[in-house]
Amino acid sequence: MEIIKLWVNFKEFFIDLVQYGFPTIAIILSIISFIDSRKAGKIQDKLNELEEKLKKYELEEKEKEREEATKANIEARVVKISKGNYKMKIWNSGKATAYDVDFVIPEEYKDIVWKTKVPYEFLESGKNFEEVVFVHSGTPDKFKVITTWNDKEGISHSKEQIVSI
Repeated sequence: MEIIKLWVNFKEFFIDLVQYGFPTIAIILSIISFIDSRKAGKIQDKLNELEEKLKKYELEEKEKEREEATKANIEARVVKISKGNYKMKIWNSGKATAYDVDFVIPEEYKDIVWKTKVPYEFLESGKNFEEVVFVHSGTPDKFKVITTWNDKEGISHSKEQIVSI
C-alpha cells in the first residue's frame, strides 16, 4: 500500500513538474537569454560604430596621403660653405614637382642674396639649387624668405620662413 501511495504521490509530483515547473524554467531561461541578447546587441552596435569611425579615419588618412603625394613644398635655408662663404639652399621637400620656383626677400636685404637662377623652371621632389649669399659686417642674423611655386595645374603656392645666417 505504501508503495502505491508513494507511486501516486510521485506521479502527481511529476505531472505538476511537467505542467508547471518546466514551463516556468523555460520562461526564466527565455528571459535570461533575451537580456543577454540585448547586451550582446548593444556591444555589437558599439563595435559597428567603432568600425565605422575607424574606416572613416583610414579613408581620411589615405586621402591626406594622396593629397600629400600631389603637393610640392619649397623650403629655404642659408648654409655656410666655408669661412665667409654662404649660400641659400632652396629645395623641394614635397613629393611632387614644383614649377616656376622663386623666392622673395624684404627690399632692405636684396643686396645680400643674388638671384641668378630664379625663376627655376621646375624642381623635382628631393632636388635643390643654391644662390650666393653675401655676408658682411652689416648683414642681419636673420631675415624673412617667401618661397613661391606653381603646381602642375598652375595653382600658385607660397611658404614664408625665417632663415638665419
